[in-house]
Amino acid sequence: MRKNGSRLISLRQYRLTDLFLFAVILTVFEVILHFAFKAFRGDFIFSPMLAITLIVMMRWGWPAVFYALGDGLLFCLLNIKDPGFSPYMFAIYIVGNAFIALLLLMTKFMGKEKIRGKWYFTLLFVTAGWIAVVLGRAAVAACCGLGFVSALLSHFGDLVSFAVCLVVILVMRRLDGMFEDQKTFLKRLDAEKKEKARRDTFGDEPIEVDEESLKILKKDDDLYN
Repeated sequence: MRKNGSRLISLRQYRLTDLFLFAVILTVFEVILHFAFKAFRGDFIFSPMLAITLIVMMRWGWPAVFYALGDGLLFCLLNIKDPGFSPYMFAIYIVGNAFIALLLLMTKFMGKEKIRGKWYFTLLFVTAGWIAVVLGRAAVAACCGLGFVSALLSHFGDLVSFAVCLVVILVMRRLDGMFEDQKTFLKRLDAEKKEKARRDTFGDEPIEVDEESLKILKKDDDLYN
């Protein structure tokens, strides 16, 4: 469908396209970072999973959980040939990452606008997401017969991923519509377009002047003397 030469798409098409693009971004970055650290033998590694999952959660809600699950599976497949790899890691990273779903409660009860509106609520959101994933992985590791404390300390040591996520989210929240519920964003855009069209058609709205103030102005103006 076309209107004024532009193509209109449904909300469903927009959502699917948006989710697909973020899935591609997550996959590409995860693969590039994996091979980059392998090639340069980096002493630390970080994952874009937390940042992208939280952005998608803010934009679309529950579908973000599948990004955490998919990234856990991708991480295991990329590292399956490593000497230290264990089959338990599939459960630890896939099921453990799923604990980020707890953040959906935060978006529901605190509200997405409140989280996005203040930087310290955004910081709380990112911190809660990171802790949920770390605790989730440690809990699954304990269920697999591994040490809970050692797993907890191991994943808590991944401060680079947390720092990168925090920087990315704080930047994204400054960009219009990026770290925002997309239904709310589209409604706001539509309202702004209608307001602009109304002003273009009818001009500026008339300004209401207090009658008492108008009398004072007339009294002091030489034209009325």
